[in-house]
Amino acid sequence: MSGGNLDELPAQLAQLRDLIREAHGATKDLRAAIREARQFADGLVGLVDAAAESARRAAHEAGVEQLAAFERHLQGEMNRSAAKLNQAVIEARGHIGRALTPKLASLDLADNGEPGVLVVQFEGNLFDAEVPAGGLT
Repeated sequence: MSGGNLDELPAQLAQLRDLIREAHGATKDLRAAIREARQFADGLVGLVDAAAESARRAAHEAGVEQLAAFERHLQGEMNRSAAKLNQAVIEARGHIGRALTPKLASLDLADNGEPGVLVVQFEGNLFDAEVPAGGLT
């Protein structure tokens, strides 16, 4: 009979059994590690989703605040422009009122019996074309 020693066979079988047990244990450990990795990946997906939602919310709030600031600025500019326009209208009314106030009125009677001529001069002058009313520039 050629080959190995039969006396070594029980020891080799015991060694083979130990290797199979170790392989089985390693397989169980590997499955547990895979399960943990999947749970970790699922947790990461949840964290990424939560972070994305938080970023979306923060961007929305920042945008709303920027729009509100722009609205306040625009309203302030509109209010200042309205105040300037109101002042210009007041000054223009005053100028028109002064321009329509009679300064001098006279009646020139004709000698030949025809009706006379009423001459009225007004106090105010025309607007200065080079300077807008109220000094708006």
